[in-house]
Amino acid sequence: MKNDYQTENSVVLSWFEERSLDELSILTCTMIGYVSLVPTLSPVPGLGPFNEKRVLQIGLLLTVGGLLVASSTARRNWFSKVQCLPASARWVLGPVLVGGVLSSLWAPAPFYAFIEVSHFLLLFVVAGAVAVAVHRAPRWTERWILGAVALGVVLYAVFFGVGYGMHLIFEEIKLWPDGGTNYVNIRNFNHYQTWTLPLLGGILLSIPKGWNVARGGVLGLIALWWALIFASNVRGTIVAMGVASVGVGLLFRRHAKPWLLVQGAGLLAGIGLYYLLFSTGGSGPPVVEKFSEGGTYSKRLQLWRTSLEMAWAHPWLGAGPMHFAWPPYRFATAGSPHNAFLQWLAEWGVFSTGIMSGLAMWGGWRWMDQERRAAEAASAASNGVRVALVGSVLAAAAHAMVSGLLVTPISQVFLALVGGWAWGRYRFERGLTTAPSTTAHALLCVLLVAAMGVVGSSLKDLSTVEERRDALLEAVDRNRFSPRYWGQGFLHVRDPEVIERARRNR
Repeated sequence: MKNDYQTENSVVLSWFEERSLDELSILTCTMIGYVSLVPTLSPVPGLGPFNEKRVLQIGLLLTVGGLLVASSTARRNWFSKVQCLPASARWVLGPVLVGGVLSSLWAPAPFYAFIEVSHFLLLFVVAGAVAVAVHRAPRWTERWILGAVALGVVLYAVFFGVGYGMHLIFEEIKLWPDGGTNYVNIRNFNHYQTWTLPLLGGILLSIPKGWNVARGGVLGLIALWWALIFASNVRGTIVAMGVASVGVGLLFRRHAKPWLLVQGAGLLAGIGLYYLLFSTGGSGPPVVEKFSEGGTYSKRLQLWRTSLEMAWAHPWLGAGPMHFAWPPYRFATAGSPHNAFLQWLAEWGVFSTGIMSGLAMWGGWRWMDQERRAAEAASAASNGVRVALVGSVLAAAAHAMVSGLLVTPISQVFLALVGGWAWGRYRFERGLTTAPSTTAHALLCVLLVAAMGVVGSSLKDLSTVEERRDALLEAVDRNRFSPRYWGQGFLHVRDPEVIERARRNR
């Protein structure tokens, strides 16, 4: 009887695991579809580049949340990754969520504050789903993620090539980036480059040495990425790659050498490609000249000063999530301070910022140290991907300190994808000890339904896009928008009282 019971039980568990794998496949494929297609393709061009990517991201979040609500098996597997976290990490995440809710209740625009809290909650849930997929099928998931990154870059290379060819044929079509990038701001594209450029090096190193055409093609993509970095006059991505290179060099030593050589070769080839495609008078890359300019630095410092003033005025719970874009605090030139740490400090408060910063540094170091030790016994191809993943995390972290990496749709999806990938690779000291209770399942479902309802209701803003844009242009003395959640990121700009308060506080 006992053997019969064990056999029957194993069959049931196997059925649940297969069903869960199917659901995880749907979740993973949804993520992969976004990162491979959305950076280049424009299925809803009427919304504008920024709003379009946000709407598609909302669709992704609602899909993942809906699948977890509908499937107890998927929730059980998601809980398995959360319960593997150290007890201290699990216990402090709750106060962060509660603090965000309390901050939202007291914020001047509670609805938009709750949108951001709900949005980040769903991103965390997506990261956990990716972690489960990586843990259960590491080779399959890793190949699909790297394949999606490669496909996305290839598609953008085709997009750029077609635009460049049109520029050569028709003089009235401007050269990239002035001729169109599929991004509302070239810096949003640079964020995408920061996440993917390190991963391209890992893709090249993971390709078998006999596949020379494929390896040469990926090296060509790396060179094109560097050429577009120079052409877009960006400093953040260059600094981020410098930090990533130094970081992986110190961490992995000799194991980082192949990745560093690939990036060095891509950089040199990218400089040559830049001169070939963009140079008109023999001058060096304009990004070099940008390093000597001080205007941008002073504007950035003003934004950071505003963040510190908001944190001083609202130290414990912050001014409210998304409320750097609240006009009365300061009608700044941007909807975010272009610094992830200061943004969280100003909007979520000292308490939440301390917890999240501590978790990020402690958890990041534990994971990177584990990857470093694992590199000693791994193959060269495996180490190439390992170094690339760490490099991507380091580059994004560095870039987030000087740019709005934390607020743009594609960067947020990559945050969940790459963060979930790292989470799934980490080998925890403790496993799932007890199955999650019915109360835990119910609480997660309530949180998911509430978050999905709030985030989904944000789509109503699409019906007033033009009115909000016109209201902003009437209220300020500049002809440019400041993206935050939407392409026009400032809150309640159609409210005359809010605008009047903002003008008085200038």
